[in-house]
Amino acid sequence: MHQYEIQEDRKVIIDWLRRLGLEFHTSFVVVNPEIPDHPIAYANDAFFEMTGYREEEVVGENGKFLHGTKTDATIGSQIREATASAKPGVFEIVNYRKDGTPFWNEITVQPLAFPEKSLRYTLMLQRDISDRRRAETLIDLQKETYKGIEKGHVIGMLLQNICETAESFFLDGVRCTVLLVDEAKRFQIGAAKSMPDEFLKEIRGLEVTPDSSPCGAAYSRQKPVVAENVFQSELLTDKQELLYKFGVQAIWSVPIFNGKDEAIGTFGIYFPQIYKPTDKDLNFMEEIASIVSLAVKFSSQQEEILRLAYIDEESGLPNRHYFRTELKELLKDGKEGVVAFISADEFIKISDQYGHRAGNDLCRELGRRLVLAGGAGEKLVARFSDARLSLYSSVPLIRAPEFLEDVLKSLREPVTIGELDLFLTVKVGVAIVTPAQQNAEELVRCADSALSKAKERIGEAVCYFENEQDELMMRDLRVANALTVGLKRKEISVFLQPKVSLESREIVGFEALARWKSPELGDISPAIFIPAAEKNGKIRQLEQHVIEQVLAWLKKRQDQGLGLRQVAINISAEHFFHHSFIPHLVDVTNKFGIDPKWIQLEITERIGVVDIDTASKVFDQLKNYGFATSIDDFGTGYSSLSYLQKLPVEEIKIDRSFVSHMDEQGTRAVIRTIIQLADNLGLRAVAEGIETEEDRTQLLGMGCTIAQGFLFHRPMPLDEAHLL
Repeated sequence: MHQYEIQEDRKVIIDWLRRLGLEFHTSFVVVNPEIPDHPIAYANDAFFEMTGYREEEVVGENGKFLHGTKTDATIGSQIREATASAKPGVFEIVNYRKDGTPFWNEITVQPLAFPEKSLRYTLMLQRDISDRRRAETLIDLQKETYKGIEKGHVIGMLLQNICETAESFFLDGVRCTVLLVDEAKRFQIGAAKSMPDEFLKEIRGLEVTPDSSPCGAAYSRQKPVVAENVFQSELLTDKQELLYKFGVQAIWSVPIFNGKDEAIGTFGIYFPQIYKPTDKDLNFMEEIASIVSLAVKFSSQQEEILRLAYIDEESGLPNRHYFRTELKELLKDGKEGVVAFISADEFIKISDQYGHRAGNDLCRELGRRLVLAGGAGEKLVARFSDARLSLYSSVPLIRAPEFLEDVLKSLREPVTIGELDLFLTVKVGVAIVTPAQQNAEELVRCADSALSKAKERIGEAVCYFENEQDELMMRDLRVANALTVGLKRKEISVFLQPKVSLESREIVGFEALARWKSPELGDISPAIFIPAAEKNGKIRQLEQHVIEQVLAWLKKRQDQGLGLRQVAINISAEHFFHHSFIPHLVDVTNKFGIDPKWIQLEITERIGVVDIDTASKVFDQLKNYGFATSIDDFGTGYSSLSYLQKLPVEEIKIDRSFVSHMDEQGTRAVIRTIIQLADNLGLRAVAEGIETEEDRTQLLGMGCTIAQGFLFHRPMPLDEAHLL
């Protein structure tokens, strides 16, 4: 074919594409892949409208003129390769409009072949997907922020990541800030890494007023404020020299709100050129600000819960919850060591004579000395109760006597109380940590028992707990053997303890509790036979037995036309994660003809540490089938807040260990925070272990509405509960 004929054919094809472009409203370009630089042979009006370029600026050019700083060169190479090899494909890449605005472009590469003319072109459909990518980014950013909180990342790092993500969607050279407002109504830097230090010095501590800046105005007015040209803004007349120095020509700012619709700061964007936002831009900024709000809110709540849960506010020492939790972690190393309880005989006299504050000061001073005693090494010191301090050290057992003597020596020095120097009479109870004894709760019990013996002696005393390991092992073995037989004989019975409305005392539900009276061993505590069932692989069988008894009781009431109330059943982690858990639960519920809504599965918060992703899937399945769910022992583990956001539960139970120490100021603060957290997340908070009218009054005052405990009802057999 002659050259002029090829040229004529090209004109015909391009003319055909041009006519197609008039009807085709989707942006597209046609590229000539037969020329090395793959120039654009044709672009339709929709492309010019999307990019802001004119036809004479596009035709004959390689598509790289759309690339910029944020463009992924790897994706660009993939598009070029698909064009050259005539392979179709879909690619997402950041391109730039003529005004410098980046946008996400979905490019669909489609080869066009004209065999009869021996010609080929490549059609590239172009679609602006910035809105979709912004929405996806907001979701991903929220997930990243939650993960950062649960991993303990500092709030500044989380906020900086939010700023950098927002910057990627605007002009090159854009800089973002998160400015938080303190109690004195002054700006403090939440995140502003991309801003110059000199600029930050001007901002940090600046008084927040309606006319101090766009950020100050946004905070004060509680709505977005835009200065699209800072040199014409009345808000910036005294800062134009500074803005000019740092190349800031436009500032947009939106307020950041807390959960009470009160402004707590601002999210601002600083542009290197005069720039006016679209409605979508402002909506995006407000979405970013809401994620900042979540980060600040949950990070502060996480810190507050951990602080209140693990620090004795009166002495500043770690408390018993911290000691127990940390001890479990430290024992995982399998090291030898000692757990000791320390008490001074004079504590009560000092508190009575000089006041409770003097007792707190005494504990603080003794705690300081314990931290320093015995030299370097892994050590844990806490205030376990008003008068008792707890101590763990990974000292080798061969050095334990020497270590304890150093501890006593440090406590023999007089303590100044008021104007008096007092010498203390110290009692110490010690439990030995060995490879065979690594149970934290058992070690705590042993050390406490040893302290009781030490208190029976006159003067300074150290008592070691006598080894009962062999006796304990034999007891566990007897219980395990009897349990196997007991499950076959159906000796395990179910008692129900009512949950009540704190205000009306009306029963609103029950908790099912397993009870065992063995013909051979007598009454066996759940604290003994449930761990034995877990240890010997019988826990699923035991819990299935409880479920069936509860369903049979509900069916009896249903058949007699009596009202039904929801019954909570405790489920172990092993059973919860077992593949047969949900199928068996659904089958047996259908068998008895009970609506799943009357069954609540109560799971200990430890499952949040085991496998949060699988746990979330199981909870979703339970919810889909109509079962209710609850988190037991809330607040006693490490990751309460982090997993609570991910699990679709309806209820959290405040552990009885908090309620039983509600007279302590720090514990009350923990309970109040948990109730508030539950309310914020739309959950029901249930308090366990209510024994006095004072407990009831305090919990009502803190906003708790449901509870269970001996004040209202003790656990009762099914026949007795049937009469309620």
